[in-house]
Amino acid sequence: MASIQVIVCSIGALSPGSFHRGAGRSWAIGVCALAVYAALASSRIVDGDNAEFATLGALGGRAHPSGYPLYVMWLRAWSWLPGTTPAHTAALATAVLGALAVGVLHAACRAWGARPLAAMVAAAMFGASPLVLRYHGQAEVFALNDLVCALVLWLAAERGPLSGGRRAMALGLVAGLGLANNLTCVLVAPIGLLGVVRAARESRFTAYAQVLGGCAIGLLPYAYLYVADGPVSWGQVDSVPGLVAFFLRREYGGAASFMPGADVPWSVNVLACLETIARSWRWLPAVAGCAMLGVRIWRPAGESRWAWALLAASFVLAGPVLASRFNVDPHGLGAYVCQRFQILPQLVLAIPVAAALDVAVGWLPRPRLAVAAAVLGVAVLGASALPRLQRIHSPAMELGVQNLLRSLPRDAIVVVTADDQCFGGRYLQRVRGERPDVALVCGGLLPTRWYRAAWASRGLEMPPSTRARLGDALLRTGRPVFVDPELAELLSGFASYPHGVVRRVLPHGAAPPAASEVAAINRDLYGAFDLDYARPGLDDEYAAIAHHRYASSWAAIARLLDAAGDRPAALDAFELTRTLQPTTD
Repeated sequence: MASIQVIVCSIGALSPGSFHRGAGRSWAIGVCALAVYAALASSRIVDGDNAEFATLGALGGRAHPSGYPLYVMWLRAWSWLPGTTPAHTAALATAVLGALAVGVLHAACRAWGARPLAAMVAAAMFGASPLVLRYHGQAEVFALNDLVCALVLWLAAERGPLSGGRRAMALGLVAGLGLANNLTCVLVAPIGLLGVVRAARESRFTAYAQVLGGCAIGLLPYAYLYVADGPVSWGQVDSVPGLVAFFLRREYGGAASFMPGADVPWSVNVLACLETIARSWRWLPAVAGCAMLGVRIWRPAGESRWAWALLAASFVLAGPVLASRFNVDPHGLGAYVCQRFQILPQLVLAIPVAAALDVAVGWLPRPRLAVAAAVLGVAVLGASALPRLQRIHSPAMELGVQNLLRSLPRDAIVVVTADDQCFGGRYLQRVRGERPDVALVCGGLLPTRWYRAAWASRGLEMPPSTRARLGDALLRTGRPVFVDPELAELLSGFASYPHGVVRRVLPHGAAPPAASEVAAINRDLYGAFDLDYARPGLDDEYAAIAHHRYASSWAAIARLLDAAGDRPAALDAFELTRTLQPTTD
């Protein structure tokens, strides 16, 4: 928190007059955005990354590579906020960042030549877009990334708030802080380099040293990773090579790599990216913004031709080029994986959108009336995104993990594979005190030595895979063992039966209960589940996945009953399967 406050406040202190001119109505817009984001902030965990950051905000520690130390430190610094839950507190802390990002974006639009009305409408439309409303109101790194990139756009502009060595120092500091949060901030490097060159021209070559010095200071949050050990920390960082590996995300294959997914042509993700950006801007402003980039490169106004060309380069890098790197099907849950990264090109596009709006509304004779109409229009656009936001912020995901934990017997071991269950279970157990007796093992982390060593220190030795050897190791403990139904290779070596949303694994030679007994066990379990909320739809991401798990379990029970010849009970189980599935509305 202190790092961001220092840079924002120091900019104003160093040049109060230019700061005021650059900001204009920015802080008023930021305050309005803060009110909206705080009102819509999620009080529940809604996905795996969100659960991880909510946990770290409450307890501290390292996040998954690259560690995101600046954001974790921000959450820790704001953990005193009076949220209704730890997840809500982290969401409120993120809302502050989101509001700052919207305010700074308004100032950036003004610095690039847009008049107040156009800048206000562009910043407000960005702040009220569906993806921004979501990620500025839940614990995630993208609100801070938006703030960092908006600062780069503002500081690099010819009419930005600083010049000379102060511009260079601020740009370097922002770059370092950005890298200490999310590595995708490098995609606006063309604009950052523009600002550095301008600073060098304004103060000779001393600017380059000031940029490097500021960047070095901005990277200091990475020192937090050395001391961030704890019960929910990812990995170990005890040396400079280890820190570099963490920063470069070598565990995932490198800084430019993503987790393996489907074999998807690059064009599919590029088209999905462009569609997401267009939808976020409600199509016409997006088209006008892209067209204005070409117009401003051809006939520059407000900024130089080179500045507009470098802005276009940043948009292409952050949008189509980054999207082409994804190997994830951009539909269903894959849309969640990809769309988070498409907020950045949407933010960059706000500058030419403001320029296009300036042409469209700059002639209006009554700006106050125009402002009121713009605010009303943006409010309507924002309200149109609320139904989707409410479905994404459904309690289904958190309650799904809670129901899993509560369904298990005392001292059980359960192996899960999905991020929502892994990180959601950590949040509920470590932060909310939900069933700490259960050993919840994240199957995807077993290949890593640090994860197995952490469990070994608690008396649970496990092999580096989820094959049959894992089942043998867990059963030798004498504790009840349950595993995710997706672990087919493990389950093939043991007798098992459905138990809630997982399967109970039985020792070699043990026979599973009769189908009717399995159905009775699960009816008792599901009778105690908390399902008192609106059923999610098919496209509602992790909320939908929670209900797919419920339905899948009962479909398996129905097949058992049918194989046992109990046709009426099988039909009842199939009917229950239908009622538990996500809606198709």
